[in-house]
Amino acid sequence: MSAVPLGLKAVVAVVIVLSVARAFLGVPARRGHERLARTLVGVSICLYILSGEALLEGQDGMAGAFVVCGVEALCLAAWVSRRRDDDDGWDDDGGGGGGDGPDSGPPTPIDWDAFDHARAAWRPREPVA
Repeated sequence: MSAVPLGLKAVVAVVIVLSVARAFLGVPARRGHERLARTLVGVSICLYILSGEALLEGQDGMAGAFVVCGVEALCLAAWVSRRRDDDDGWDDDGGGGGGDGPDSGPPTPIDWDAFDHARAAWRPREPVA
């Protein structure tokens, strides 16, 4: 028989489901925090190891608490590692890049005529003896 009441188990299950949904389907963080995400993954691994040790010692309630905290840490790590882009809400390329701040306008099309005119003025480099 479990010492944890059924209502508390249901609340914990709902919290975990909502955390997973928020981490992977919810609005991403404004900025990606890679270092924090890696730290949270490390914390969750430690919590899982502690859970295994608690199971070996026969402390089922403590093991369950460690697992729940580990899942929550991984959900938070997944959420913080996602990054929001200011244009459409998502960072599709996953890369950093620079110079495209929120105050820069939309990209302008390339003027190929001007490029061809400038390229016509180029001349090959002469090797230096």
